[in-house]
Amino acid sequence: MQTLPFKISLCAKNVIPCILLFLGDFAGGAVASSTISTTDRHAYSANAGWIDFRPSAGDGVRVDETFLSGYAYAANFGWIHLGDGSPENGHSYSNNSSSDYGVNLAADGKLTGYAYSANIGWIAFEQQWGQPAMNYSTGRFSGHAYAGNAGWIALDTPSSDLAAASIAAPADSDGDGISDAWEQSKFGNLTSATASTDSDGDGATDLREYLAGTEPTDAASHLRIVSHSYNTSNSTASLTFTSAPNRRYLIEHDTDLQGPWTDSGFGLLSPDSGANTSRTFVHPASSKLFFRVQARKPLNP
Repeated sequence: MQTLPFKISLCAKNVIPCILLFLGDFAGGAVASSTISTTDRHAYSANAGWIDFRPSAGDGVRVDETFLSGYAYAANFGWIHLGDGSPENGHSYSNNSSSDYGVNLAADGKLTGYAYSANIGWIAFEQQWGQPAMNYSTGRFSGHAYAGNAGWIALDTPSSDLAAASIAAPADSDGDGISDAWEQSKFGNLTSATASTDSDGDGATDLREYLAGTEPTDAASHLRIVSHSYNTSNSTASLTFTSAPNRRYLIEHDTDLQGPWTDSGFGLLSPDSGANTSRTFVHPASSKLFFRVQARKPLNP
């Protein structure tokens, strides 16, 4: 085990004590309603042809943190409604009534629920057979949805891609930096969590838990480096840190905490499967080096 004065620090993006300044990641802007790529926007049904998930910016499908909304269009059977963007519980469609249906997006990228077309009826997004999903690193959709009256709908084909260009900036009614959907899903209200509360007492505020994609009511779940080791010349480091499937990570190092911080060489990396992510990388040999891990929300607009 190394005994030299290496120090480990970590942070979630844009939260003190992270050295990065807040640059407005959560500020709303004049963006198109649809977040689907302008070029990679088609699914395909062998029985009904191409389906456009961005027939126009205003009508197309929108990807939010926990659900989809908006419309896709098929020339052979018309509009497909993927949800109205306002689940009754504030975070996920129940899919048990005609007023609260749509397609939900899970933290692991899986898509579940129902879309609806007046001409072909319900379209199921389910995980037993079709296994539809969205990749948080690339935005690409995969798998199939199923309509009883039209058969399988392929979300990816050999000749086309369907991808989200971004995940929409989330609603934040109380301006605390935490999305309404996350607060509703974790606490059932918009008042329990704030930028300064620490509901599970683990030393990470609820805002930091949100940014890191960790569980705010589980003291064992927060962004941290769980192990670290170095070679004898102090030029190679191996770090293991906690991670979440719907976050991306930067590993950086610096000699004095004054910056500029140097990327480990991985850039914005995708997490490993499971609860932890491990990386080994080469860095300048030094008797003193600081490391930090930053969590980033994927596909930010």
